[in-house]
Amino acid sequence: MALGKNKILWGLLGLGIISIIVVGFYINDFTKTNIRESLIEEKSEIQMIMTKSLAASVNSEFQRLLIDMKAISESTQVQENLTSSQTKDYLTDSFENINSITKISDIFLVDDSLTVVSQVNDKKFGLVGLNLQNIQSSSEFMTKSGYSGEIISTDGVYRVLVFSPITNSQSGEFKGIVFGIIEPSEIIAKYIGIYEIELSSITIFDENQKILFAENDDLLGREFTSYFAQSYFGENENQNSHYKSVFLGNTESFAYEDHRKGEVISTGTAVSIEEKNRFFFFVTTPVKQIIGNIESNLFVEDLKNNLILFVITILFIVIVIKRAKSIENEKLKVIGQLASNIAHDIRNPLGTIRSSITRIEKQNMSQNEVIDQETKRIKRSVARMNHQVESVLNYVRTTPLNLSENSLNNLIKSSSNSLTIPKNIQLVIPKEDIKFECDSDKFKVVFENLLLNAIQSIDSKEGKININSKQNEKEIIISFENSGPNISEENISKIFMPLFTSKLKGTGLGLSSCQNIITQHQGTISVTNNPVTFTIKIPKNLKKEK
Repeated sequence: MALGKNKILWGLLGLGIISIIVVGFYINDFTKTNIRESLIEEKSEIQMIMTKSLAASVNSEFQRLLIDMKAISESTQVQENLTSSQTKDYLTDSFENINSITKISDIFLVDDSLTVVSQVNDKKFGLVGLNLQNIQSSSEFMTKSGYSGEIISTDGVYRVLVFSPITNSQSGEFKGIVFGIIEPSEIIAKYIGIYEIELSSITIFDENQKILFAENDDLLGREFTSYFAQSYFGENENQNSHYKSVFLGNTESFAYEDHRKGEVISTGTAVSIEEKNRFFFFVTTPVKQIIGNIESNLFVEDLKNNLILFVITILFIVIVIKRAKSIENEKLKVIGQLASNIAHDIRNPLGTIRSSITRIEKQNMSQNEVIDQETKRIKRSVARMNHQVESVLNYVRTTPLNLSENSLNNLIKSSSNSLTIPKNIQLVIPKEDIKFECDSDKFKVVFENLLLNAIQSIDSKEGKININSKQNEKEIIISFENSGPNISEENISKIFMPLFTSKLKGTGLGLSSCQNIITQHQGTISVTNNPVTFTIKIPKNLKKEK
């Protein structure tokens, strides 16, 4: 009898365990489905925001370059002669000025027969003497400013041309065309660190639905409806329908099955310039990349029999992770929108102001002292505004270190030359120079911020900025000492916090960016009073980041 009861008890216990396992598997499967749908929905919303922001940022770069090309075509040097030494010097100066903000590969001029007669980067492209009449868009080049994707060099690379016709300012006679050559990948790479988008996930089409940028270089220059492109994409009807909708000017996210990557989320948006859709941006993310870690974690728990208590714990952890990600994603949305607004609403007008001031300076040629003083004042104001924009972008974008051996004094001089040091402030640099490994561009940002902070602290009083350096076997120590007032004890503990500032002007991101850069160099930055001194310490033998 007892044996029968034991069998019943063990049977009930086994049934209970089986029931728990079945219920656990059911709950786990139900949970994974909900998590999967929730993550896909959340990713679609975030990807929509990032795609729009990236498109707006790149759009502002292209618009600014179009303004620059128009300014060159209307310049006195180009109007008078396309091949004179003055014109070549002017093109070189324009090339360097444009490259200080947006990376551009070359600027070249063609005459009225569409033959290249002058260029800046002749070592890379060697275009002089090339005739463009056989290029498909040649007739469009002669009538209006715009953009076109073309292969114009022997390396066979598909590049974007920004162009503006050169017409006689008085008679309107066609004289030639000015072109700027752009590598789309270099402009996009400038922003992907901000929006955390992989370069391989981006595809860009021009207004003729030709591919300007894609993961596979063989697709460049191909129309989306071409046999090669359709074969590559697998003649996917869902994808074709999604892309055609975006080509009509719609912005949408769509999930479909890709024959190469499996299920993907694709977000597309049109980029309008001068009330016409000039470019189309697509960002495509594999779904398995979004939910892969979640599925693998839940599968491990399946192998551990999916006990109800453990499943509840896992669900709690997932909820916590989702909540943490949600908060981070909200931050990403704000930063993405902020960076987009800065790029679109500030940089573009700044480029227009800078181009206009340059033209005013060339026309004035020091004939009117008042105009000369005012243009210099405007240029200083533009430089300060550009510094504010860069301080925000330097904070939100994270890029790997590009280490090289640099001279400390050369970096200090280069940084100080980019600022206006008032006459009431004396700048003292180290007597003995030090050579050390660092990312020169990032260190210039640090030095510029520390110098600007010292200048603003000293203000209109007579003062001094004293830069000292020393080294030992392990580290290099650089200090920036200024004669400004001490920092309050309350503020000194917050001074490196993002968005903290005790001044009426500024973003509150300068010193925070400095700390991020020094930390990336495996170093530290600190501040003390009596006198106010910022001290940087970095390893002497800095290893390159992997």
